[in-house]
Amino acid sequence: MKIEQIINNNTVISKNTQGKEIVIFGKGLGFSGKKGSEINETKIEKIFVLSDEVKMSGFFELLDEIPYDVVAFGLKAYEYILTCTSKPINKRILVPLTDHIYTTLERNKQNLKFENELYWNIRYIYADEYHTAVDIVDMMNSDFNVEIDPKEAAFIALHIVNAEMDIDLKDTYKATDIIDISIKTVEEVFNVQLKEDINFARFMTHLQFFAKRMIQNVVEENEDNDINKFINLKYANEYACAEEIARRIKEKYSYSVDRNELTYLTIHIARLFR
Repeated sequence: MKIEQIINNNTVISKNTQGKEIVIFGKGLGFSGKKGSEINETKIEKIFVLSDEVKMSGFFELLDEIPYDVVAFGLKAYEYILTCTSKPINKRILVPLTDHIYTTLERNKQNLKFENELYWNIRYIYADEYHTAVDIVDMMNSDFNVEIDPKEAAFIALHIVNAEMDIDLKDTYKATDIIDISIKTVEEVFNVQLKEDINFARFMTHLQFFAKRMIQNVVEENEDNDINKFINLKYANEYACAEEIARRIKEKYSYSVDRNELTYLTIHIARLFR
């Protein structure tokens, strides 16, 4: 492999055998080489295939601004996330995740801590992503010889959720709150504490897509009034609960929940008590 471009002392751009651009990390690779020269493969520590979405998301600017070892760890964390989920992960997570890791390490040096008001909600709503994030925090502690606040995992979990749902991070916070409003409303209306079973898991999955549709203002154009009326009559209490969820969401975010969404919510709520 030959150097196509030198990014910094430890990072170069090359091409693999398929002709795709790759980023190659290794101490001194850029310092000791020049454009067109062969890469010393004994110095290679990590290779990452560049996609257009990664290049456009500010990846090269990241390489200029953040230390090599942190960028390499960001790639390590990204690759670990891929092994922990079957859900598609948007590659654009790489830049904000790495930037967040760098900021976390800098804050740790200054002994600064940020409170996350949604910490417990994130642990509960995104349990799988949270556990993955806990592992990443443990990896940070080991690789950088630091002690990161364990609650930092909640922030990293939101980056993972953001990449899964393919929405902006600020909208991920909003989606988390919408899901929390929905769960708390069900528990209040029926005076229960929901148990984590297969129906709850399905309800959670539905709520994630429901929240995303609210935020992106996606409206179902074709309403089936007969089905909506049937569900309304058969599951009157559950439908009333869905309406209360819609009322609370509209009160806080001004999002309107259409009849079809109410019907889908009703069905999932009813399944919780089967």
